[in-house]
Amino acid sequence: MTIYNLFDHTPESLPEGKADFLLAASVTLTCNIEGISQAGIPGRMPLTPTLDAEFLSTGRVFSLEDIAETATGIPTPGLLTRAVHTLAPFSKVGILDLGLQVKPQESDIYSFEITPAPSISDETPFDARSVFEKGREFGRRYALKGDYLIVGESTPSGTTTAQAAVSALGFENAGLFASSFKHAPLAIKEETIQCALSKLQNTMKSFEKLGHTADNMLLFVAGFILEASRRFKIVLGGGTQMAAALLIADVLAQKHRIHFDHSHIALATTHWIAKDAASSIVRLLAQLSFPIKAFYSDFSYSDATIPVLKLYDEGEAKEGVGAGAALAYGAMQGLTQEAITCKVEAMMRGEA
Repeated sequence: MTIYNLFDHTPESLPEGKADFLLAASVTLTCNIEGISQAGIPGRMPLTPTLDAEFLSTGRVFSLEDIAETATGIPTPGLLTRAVHTLAPFSKVGILDLGLQVKPQESDIYSFEITPAPSISDETPFDARSVFEKGREFGRRYALKGDYLIVGESTPSGTTTAQAAVSALGFENAGLFASSFKHAPLAIKEETIQCALSKLQNTMKSFEKLGHTADNMLLFVAGFILEASRRFKIVLGGGTQMAAALLIADVLAQKHRIHFDHSHIALATTHWIAKDAASSIVRLLAQLSFPIKAFYSDFSYSDATIPVLKLYDEGEAKEGVGAGAALAYGAMQGLTQEAITCKVEAMMRGEA
């Protein structure tokens, strides 16, 4: 596998050495809107980040009989992250409980007394400032075990809240956000976003706007990276949701005069996001006030023998659970596409 620069597609590399991996596991009740997401089991969408956390941590799930998958049987991108961790272990794996309905079992959990965020279609906002400050505080005290940190996320319907949030802050966003669907449910997403934006008033400040439009993952990660970047290198593992977290961090740092080291922050995603014709992570990142290092690996499921995995190459699922950063990390550790695919398939067959 080769790692490429997201902007000019030239060969690149991640930092040398071993990485800690933190999964920002979060529930926004926006995911309960019928048809808005396929990042999990219909009717049980809030369980997805719990299952992802358990599987990443142990290779098994305890809160359900099987791993999270879509209604059409597409398995979680967490398979890729777990495969990499099994073949070339991260120096540490931790779970950030950013408002889960069901606590993951057999996992190293960091708890912050954060409750699930309400649906952005509801009238009641969440306390965006409080979640942001909790992220900052954790960024000041997190004890890095390896050489750098990867932060992934599992937040069903998170691309909808991410788009609403950056729209509320005035960024270009139409047509730029990815979806777990090959053909995104644009009408449902747009109706939900417009419902959220309709609650905003010109007199509202940034945190008030974000309380009505964002989710816990976005605010916590934004706060975390502003503080942690002053101490060590961070790779955000994800697609357009992580790009939104960066835009939010950028705005809040400027408004509140928070010093951070942008040279220590990078983003890594999958080639499915990098080459997605229905979104543009590049145009989102181009709106940052600082230069950002961004990468993707050329991993695909072209070697897969289990047919459902081929749907990734056709535009389904695309990213999640830090898969893009995990794949790039795997490339740095000398893993091949064939080895990762074989491990994923072995796990799906219950052999590993």
